[in-house]
Amino acid sequence: MKNYENDDLLISLREASKLMGVSVDTLRNWDKNNKLKPIRTVGNHRRYKRKDIIKMLDSNYGELKGKTNLIKDKIVVYVYICGDILHRGHLLHLKNAALLGDFLIVGVLTDEAVMEKKPIPLIPFEERIELVECLKMVDMVVPQHQYSPCLNITRLKPDILIESDSHDKELIEEGKKQMKEMGGEVVVASYYPYQSSTGIKNKIKNERKE
Repeated sequence: MKNYENDDLLISLREASKLMGVSVDTLRNWDKNNKLKPIRTVGNHRRYKRKDIIKMLDSNYGELKGKTNLIKDKIVVYVYICGDILHRGHLLHLKNAALLGDFLIVGVLTDEAVMEKKPIPLIPFEERIELVECLKMVDMVVPQHQYSPCLNITRLKPDILIESDSHDKELIEEGKKQMKEMGGEVVVASYYPYQSSTGIKNKIKNERKE
C-alpha cells in the first residue's frame, strides 16, 4: 500500500469507511468514543485525514497478533472472497475453510480489487463486508484492497491460506511462495461452479428476457 505519512488529504465519512472496511455507522460510533476524531468543514461535514485512516488500518491488521488470548496455540486460516450476492457456494467455501483451523479470517475484496479481474460487484463493498461479518463461522473480517491476498497475509501471517481452483495458476503460485516464506501452507479448495454470483445474475437476466 502507498505510504501516506505526509498526506493531509481530507476524505469523506463514506470514503473513510470504505477504506477501513467498516460501515458508516461503525465509524460514527468511533467518533463518539473518541477512537477517531473528525475534522469539521464548512456545512459541518465530517472529514478525516487519509494518513490517520491508513494508520488505523495498519493498527487493525496488527490487532490480531495482539489478541494472544484469542489465537494462542490456534491455527489461523485466511480466506478471501468477493461476496457479491452471498449464496450457498460462499457458505460451503467458508465452512470448509473454518474446518481447517481454529480462527477464520475472511478478506472481503473491495470494489477496486474485484475490478482487477471482473466487473464491479452488484452489491457495494460496505454492504458485502457487513454481510460476511454476520456469518457465524467467521471470526474476523478485513478489507482486501488487491485481488492478490499477499499484502494481507504478509500483515496477518496466517498458518493456512485458502485458495480456489478457479483462480489463475499464477495467483495461486504467488500465494504459495509467500506462505512458504512465512512457514505456512496453501490449501486449494474446489470451486462450486453450480453456485456462483455470476450464474445467479445471468439467470435473473435470462428470466427477465422471457
